[in-house]
Amino acid sequence: MNRRSFVKSGAASTGFMILPNWVIGKSPSPNGKLRIAQIGVGGRGASHIEGYKSENIVAFCDVDDARAANSYEKYPKVPRFKDYRKMFDKMAGKLDAVSIAIPDHMHYPVALWSLEQGINVYCEKPLVRTIWEARELKKVAAKAGVITQMGNQGHTHEGLRYIKEWTSAGVIGDVAEVLHWTNRPIWPQGEIKRQNLTVPTTLDYDLWLGVAPKKSFDDRIVPFAWRGWKDYGCGAVGDMACHIMDSSFSGLDLGIPVEVEAKASGCHEETFPMASTINFTFADRKGKRAPKVTWYDGDRVPDVSKIKGLEADFFAVDEDSRGRKRQKNPNGTFIIGTKGTIWTDTYSSSIRVYPDGFFQEVKSSGSLPPKTLDRVKGGPFKEFIDSIKAGKKAGSDFSYAADFTETALLGLVAIQAGTRIKYNANKMRITNNKEANKYLTSEYDYRSSFIPS
Repeated sequence: MNRRSFVKSGAASTGFMILPNWVIGKSPSPNGKLRIAQIGVGGRGASHIEGYKSENIVAFCDVDDARAANSYEKYPKVPRFKDYRKMFDKMAGKLDAVSIAIPDHMHYPVALWSLEQGINVYCEKPLVRTIWEARELKKVAAKAGVITQMGNQGHTHEGLRYIKEWTSAGVIGDVAEVLHWTNRPIWPQGEIKRQNLTVPTTLDYDLWLGVAPKKSFDDRIVPFAWRGWKDYGCGAVGDMACHIMDSSFSGLDLGIPVEVEAKASGCHEETFPMASTINFTFADRKGKRAPKVTWYDGDRVPDVSKIKGLEADFFAVDEDSRGRKRQKNPNGTFIIGTKGTIWTDTYSSSIRVYPDGFFQEVKSSGSLPPKTLDRVKGGPFKEFIDSIKAGKKAGSDFSYAADFTETALLGLVAIQAGTRIKYNANKMRITNNKEANKYLTSEYDYRSSFIPS
């Protein structure tokens, strides 16, 4: 069944599920390997390709021949497409999975197209660009009944499991506060204006824009710095929160915030700010008071004077061999308890408990809890492959990823609203600022040909 007949049949709206061969226990190919299409071949997409080297990559799709050149050269026999719609039509019935590594504004339409054909989907973080899109993908994925996964690789790391196990067991006492930070943006954004430049011959700019408004080409945006522009990305929050904040969202099981307040600097109509501080308030759960959660980006870092045993030079700035300024610990998290503090890195792969002496006492007394949570072996791409073959959901599937992305994106909503927002997640509604509700949805025209009808 191709895309047109699928949409015409009303399968997506009725909840009819097209289950891929793996889900019903049949091997799609004689060698037992998944048939995977990679959408977004250059940049991050090259890492996807490497992650799937055990399987059969049967299609490449990229709008920029120059960015994709290295992968094309390495895999000369893989069919190439520029338009994902044509790829889906041409490859109908020949795909077990699609892997998406493209700008944020095109995550929703491409993932939706995949789901409505019953294809398993891996999509880079953030899952989507707006909260409405997150809700929609979550619903469609549930109806499709396929395996989905967001590319926040830290969700597969053991450090995240330790955080959950140790905080649940009260190793650091009651968690009172969480501090997240990143040095992003490391690209130009803030108070800059769009240029009108000639589009390179290797790039299909209309396809790159996709559902986004038709605006002039600027090489400061394409191919790399689009994250800082509201039409295409989600700024520093979109780049890093779905990595860094997993340590609190999942590690502490916080749910979706009820209030968010942001203070930002270096803003412009078309771009996200150069720096921001975002305070998230969560509802108390399971008889425990929710911790205060704060996000810092740009040149802002948290005040860590309250953390006992922390090195005085934790955020020190030095220079590398080329004379470039370099900050120690540019990304990370502190989970502050009444007894001690857990530090973890960007991906919750490494953890440390402060003060060192306190943690040594905990270990020597045998007070560390046993490992109770399943560990993931091999990283996110292997988890995705294994989940498909086993017919078992991945840890960061679209149900989890949609809620996590919604939490992060509420920080951007608060930045754009310019005031504290009170949020009713059940109704997907800001209750104290009706005007701010426009930031929950996209202004794109979703009747365009880039979205399945």
